[in-house]
Amino acid sequence: MHNDALYGKEIMSKIIDLATNNALLSGLILAAIIGIVSLLWRKYQDHQDSEAIFNFLIASEAETPHTFRSTEAIAAKTKLTQNRVEELCTKHKKIQRNSKEKQSWKLVE
Repeated sequence: MHNDALYGKEIMSKIIDLATNNALLSGLILAAIIGIVSLLWRKYQDHQDSEAIFNFLIASEAETPHTFRSTEAIAAKTKLTQNRVEELCTKHKKIQRNSKEKQSWKLVE
């Protein structure tokens, strides 16, 4: 077990040495880290914004007799752009676009 830990430390040490002594490799590692963090942040933002839209549609369903809500109404209430609302609504599996009036949405089971 002790040898495994020592071997692991040696490998990490070699990787760190290689990265610090090779500018290209360091740049690639940094670019990969930035790309992963950016992707995770974008996924988090999409989830948060989709949740806001979904919650608005749930509340709206209880408060009004309207089945569909317009992109404009959703955007105004959630403080998102209309393009952002449309983008997220088209991706959400529990939100459906009105087939007759393309800029309105409703919840589906």
